[in-house]
Amino acid sequence: MARPKKDGLEYFPLDVYAGTDDELELLEAEYGLEGFAIFIKLLQAIYKNGYYINWSDKEKLLFSKRVNVALTLVNDVITTCLKWDLLNNRLYEQHKILTSHGIQQRFLLAIGRRSAVEIYQDYLLLSESEVSATKNLVIVTKTPVNADNNPQSKVKESKEKVKESIAVAADHTSVIQKILEDGFGRLVSSIEIETLLSYLDDGIQLDLIEKAVQETANNGVKNINYVKSILNRCIEQKINTLERYQLAQKKFKEKSSTNTQENKEPSTDAMRRFLEGE
Repeated sequence: MARPKKDGLEYFPLDVYAGTDDELELLEAEYGLEGFAIFIKLLQAIYKNGYYINWSDKEKLLFSKRVNVALTLVNDVITTCLKWDLLNNRLYEQHKILTSHGIQQRFLLAIGRRSAVEIYQDYLLLSESEVSATKNLVIVTKTPVNADNNPQSKVKESKEKVKESIAVAADHTSVIQKILEDGFGRLVSSIEIETLLSYLDDGIQLDLIEKAVQETANNGVKNINYVKSILNRCIEQKINTLERYQLAQKKFKEKSSTNTQENKEPSTDAMRRFLEGE
């Protein structure tokens, strides 16, 4: 079972030259480092949600409280960001959301290997070439609210689905963490865990991920990149279960043994060559 689709990011790229481009310098010129800090905090809130954030009175108050800054200053900084195109004014006026072309660009860079990422057509600021260059990007139409539906029933159903999704995601995370720590014999980082979790989106099953970690450790390696090379090889060969993996191993060994008997490509470690994609 694949893990629930994730919308937001756990981290986002921040250019080392951030703060030296004209727009951010204008923001700093007006509000000092406090203005810059508020903008970075806003980026964190946006990327946690995905590629935009709703910006109603409720979100304004909550953001002000969370960053411990007066609401008037937050509003002033947002107004300046909209003025200098750090945030897109058209989408704010039409949909009361905060996003920008740059935010959406960085979001695409950070989503990495996710199998599919949705962006609403009405919120899209990317060019046609940027969209076509991102194979896992799906442009969707935002579904309007149906007044005929029972809102209480929909809310209850949605909450139940969210609870179930959170429980499944937490379970997968803890399982992947245990697999890695057992195989590597050390504490592992959240990035290493997230890397292997992403393969669930590609249809790779947990027992195959565990096998890949075991094979990595058996080869005397404790590196996430080696595990990735095994799983990427499996994806290329359309192998997503442990059963198919073991069958592929068996066929590869038989082929290697035949080649050795015929004095072709003698190998003392056929399994290593299979894992490394030779």
